[in-house]
Amino acid sequence: MKGRILILDDDKLLLGFMNEHLSLNDYETVPFENPVEALDYLEDNSVDLVITDVKMNEMTGDEVLNHVLKHHPDTGVIMITGFGNINHSVNALRKGAYDYITKPFKAKEIIYRVDRYFDSDPEERIANAARKSAPKNSNDSKKSTSKSSHVSRPDEELAESQIKFVGNDPHIKKLLRLLPKIAKNYAPVMIQGESGTGKEVFAHQIHINSNRASKPYIKINCANLPTELVESTLFGHMKGSFTGAIQDKKGAFDEANGGTLLLDEITEIDINVQAKLLRVLQEKEFYRVGSQKPIKADVRILATSNRNIGQAISEGNYREDLYYRLNVFPISIPPLRERKEDIPLLARHFADLYAKRYDLGEKKLSDDLIEYLMRQEWRGNVRELDNMIHRGVILSQDTEEVTPEHIDNQLFSNVDEELTREVLSDLPLMSIEDMELQLIKKTLEHTLGNQKKAAELLGVSDRTIRNKLKNAQLDDE
Repeated sequence: MKGRILILDDDKLLLGFMNEHLSLNDYETVPFENPVEALDYLEDNSVDLVITDVKMNEMTGDEVLNHVLKHHPDTGVIMITGFGNINHSVNALRKGAYDYITKPFKAKEIIYRVDRYFDSDPEERIANAARKSAPKNSNDSKKSTSKSSHVSRPDEELAESQIKFVGNDPHIKKLLRLLPKIAKNYAPVMIQGESGTGKEVFAHQIHINSNRASKPYIKINCANLPTELVESTLFGHMKGSFTGAIQDKKGAFDEANGGTLLLDEITEIDINVQAKLLRVLQEKEFYRVGSQKPIKADVRILATSNRNIGQAISEGNYREDLYYRLNVFPISIPPLRERKEDIPLLARHFADLYAKRYDLGEKKLSDDLIEYLMRQEWRGNVRELDNMIHRGVILSQDTEEVTPEHIDNQLFSNVDEELTREVLSDLPLMSIEDMELQLIKKTLEHTLGNQKKAAELLGVSDRTIRNKLKNAQLDDE
């Protein structure tokens, strides 16, 4: 047996469905409809993983999660949720759940997530749960988007280790010629460009070509930081410095010591914290929240922004003195529509990358596909092209050539490229129908279950969404 799993769901049909398919895949299962009985069982019996529904009559999935985290910290938890409870599941992930899955789901999706849990490193997932179940602060969660993200998110690992900054456009060639000179010093770098142009990729190329390549590379997405936690995330805090600060915590500057810190979308940082960032750049030291003791900062700063800096300064959202302090090496990356001659090169680069990733052999791009790509507007820039080729490689797994038919899908053509990236990175190879279902579910997550809004995002009718969800549920039954 691969492992022992406790399954908890007061829906008999769903419970039986999971029990049957997990058993068929060589897992020992212990099914329960009653959460109280399930927790009683855990007192005298050990399991490797608990799969629990979020919404049950006698006890919530959150209560089950809290009990397992407290009394059985070595046991992982996967949450099952309907679209209306997605917020609860996201919060559960922050508290320490390993994963969550949304209804309806097919057997191979739950098997994939369970396999992924058992294939992960036990010490890493236990430490992960412990970090997330600690009193809420943003330090650890932000680290998970930098160093630790390479363990948990294969798509991000690819983006950093294999996706290169390439191009034959004169502007791109000039940037590539400057790259070694920019890398081999400690001066700050400010990288500007539209979303999806490759700012993060270029920043990572600076780090891996620098003398700090063997040192930490920490990424902070400033746009996702809650205002009240920005300072703590960047500089750390002392025990008792604010409600919930029950112990001393290091910040991003501590973690990046000796290495590089990328401040992605820096113009989104609170204006008051920008003043403290400026002081760090000037004085090479910082203070943790609640401390009067300065800490030396041996950190190189890379910053990105997709905003109009002049406008942000005039609107009072960005400090002019911070901009000039960071602007030692001002880098501007052009949008893909201004470097269309690079599209064939980039497309082949991504095709080789994903064909190798999925072990599909060499993939050719048809002439029709190249012509199709050259006609697009590319509002999502290189990231959109990346997603499109990624999708085409997956859907062309039975042929040697990727054609327009493999990428020109109604659902995938209308949705935001970030949603597409989530779907492609989260599951193994699948049919077009299954991929459409996953995209619908991801979009519903973003709209908190609102089918009408999801339909607008996808460019289809809400009836189409209802029918596809209904058909998927019938297939499972």
